[in-house]
Amino acid sequence: MLSRRNVLIGCGCAALTARAGAETAPDGFMVLTANAAGYDGAVPGPVIRVRRGEEVKVRLVNGLDEPTAIHWHGVRLPNAMDGAPPLTQAAVAPGASFDYRFVVPDAGTFWYRASVAPRQQRGLYGALIVAEPEPPAVDRDHVLVFSDWPPGAAAPSRHVAVNGAAALDIAVRRNERLRLRFVNASASQAMRARIDGHRVVVMALDGEPAEPFAARDSRIVLGPGNRADVFIDALAAPGTIASIAFAHDGGEAPLVRLVYDGGEAVRSVPPGEVAPLPANSLPVRMNFSGALRVALPLDTVAAADDARAPPRLFAAERGRTVVMAVENRSTAGAVHLHGHHFRLLDRLDDGWKPYWLDTILVGAGDTVRIALVADNPGRWLIERQALDGPAAGVNWFQVN
Repeated sequence: MLSRRNVLIGCGCAALTARAGAETAPDGFMVLTANAAGYDGAVPGPVIRVRRGEEVKVRLVNGLDEPTAIHWHGVRLPNAMDGAPPLTQAAVAPGASFDYRFVVPDAGTFWYRASVAPRQQRGLYGALIVAEPEPPAVDRDHVLVFSDWPPGAAAPSRHVAVNGAAALDIAVRRNERLRLRFVNASASQAMRARIDGHRVVVMALDGEPAEPFAARDSRIVLGPGNRADVFIDALAAPGTIASIAFAHDGGEAPLVRLVYDGGEAVRSVPPGEVAPLPANSLPVRMNFSGALRVALPLDTVAAADDARAPPRLFAAERGRTVVMAVENRSTAGAVHLHGHHFRLLDRLDDGWKPYWLDTILVGAGDTVRIALVADNPGRWLIERQALDGPAAGVNWFQVN
């Protein structure tokens, strides 16, 4: 379980901006072309950056030889923009396009990906970063997208990558504060990272601010689809090189290094205590007395398919609390709810964990209980992806 001591979960701009090279149409839409080499021929695709409350305008052009769509993972957006064929839209045919247009209600770390796992595994994913209205006091802000090795590329022995590369250096200066945004974009692998020689403070999970807490042994573990924002103070001596090692095949691979500048510190004293990130507009309370209680047995989900509607799990009136028992009768896997965030309930039913999630890792034979407020109208997918296993299965729920 994810706890305050152990993370285990199974910029300023007036318009949308992206990495250099992304095309912008005359009508202001950023154009993303899906092809066999990722979005716009890169893995990951362009980093999309907006401020909270601004509008995302993305035109998907399908350069594949099969239908596709973009799912905006973790974003509480209008149902028609969720990118979940056939529930929310028809899949985009080869050679056709579709316009995604929505306002982002939450600041945080989110991402976008192909609507089904096999296409995501081909490199169709990228980060969506939503800045706070008043950015926190950090000196550097880095996005680290963990994934399987890009398809078609010569793979190193470990077959995992960060930002599409086998190695990445981050330049730092003593007494800087870093914000690292980890995204697990792998369709079926857990991300297990250890940050050598530094205290790691978890600030947000799945895009939503958490009560800050130190990660046990400076380790971050994320199930497929999960994200974590962490703050690190660079307190080592000039010239130090510290690794961020990722577990793989029974060992650790130092995919990222923090490389200290040999010059003077950026400030004379270390930064002070961290302040929580500003809250987003998620519910403060839930009405458990009138909650709808449902069970999700993971061995009954349907195969993911852009053309066939999966079975509906439940329907709820808008604003009703839903308590869901996720019963894993098969192998370990991740479960992702579209359009909503949820709280992980304590096993003794005496409270919830101090963070929100949109994706959770559920071990083989385990049952976890989650609670959400069904406040986003529409038909929403519930996806399940086995670790190191077959493609996702799905159910869906309706908010009236």
